[in-house]
Amino acid sequence: MYDENDLYNEVGNTIKSTVSNAKTIYDFMEKINADTPETLTGVNSDFVFTGQSTDLSYFYNFNEMPIELIEKIPNETLKNAVKDEFNKAVLDGKLEIDTRKGIVKITNKGRKFINKPKFQEALQQNTYNMISQQMQEQILGFELDGSIQDLNFFNFSEKLDLTEIIKNPDTSAVQKIMGNLAEMEKSGFIKMENSFIRITDKGKEIINSDMFKLATKGATEKLISNLGGVSGKIFIVTKKLLNSAVQNIVQNSLNTR
Repeated sequence: MYDENDLYNEVGNTIKSTVSNAKTIYDFMEKINADTPETLTGVNSDFVFTGQSTDLSYFYNFNEMPIELIEKIPNETLKNAVKDEFNKAVLDGKLEIDTRKGIVKITNKGRKFINKPKFQEALQQNTYNMISQQMQEQILGFELDGSIQDLNFFNFSEKLDLTEIIKNPDTSAVQKIMGNLAEMEKSGFIKMENSFIRITDKGKEIINSDMFKLATKGATEKLISNLGGVSGKIFIVTKKLLNSAVQNIVQNSLNTR
């Protein structure tokens, strides 16, 4: 049972081709003039680029794309990957550039390419990979370690699902954390409701105290993508933030043929 007098003592694929005199995405980006491109109707400004050849899926529903869509990609690494892929497609005859309008057009060869079953299979795989990556980057959680700092979990979630702990393969960590929870329940900091645990008013007083905050200031929510899989700790999801980028990827996957 936890004694509040010494409660805080525990804390501690790309192959690049070149063709002389060919008009490429890079060439055009250097020459593009602010008053040259024309505004197009029916532009998918929400399209999410992946930097893969399957970005040509943009042309499933459009014959043309403003080059400025590529230039607006905020991530420079991704932007360069997209430029490389579109440049390769231009050099291979799948796309062509209209320098007057500032647009990229898909050719008959490109249309045949994106309608191939293998392209659509690759698109599904790339979409899945991108969704998985984006989802991981949007999952927040808290690492339980079997100490009093585990009370901080309730700063980020109203209840703790015990089944999420029990199913973890790290049996040693499970035993330590479950034993710790039992001690905190005896001390009146938490209460069990079926398979869920909630913090009590007494527990809230503890986690809101200046001493506890100071002693456990490193115990906070973390992105699952930033974790290295530390032994002896169990990561419990507290939030899943499905951002607009993920929503766009999902929508694009639904719109493909």
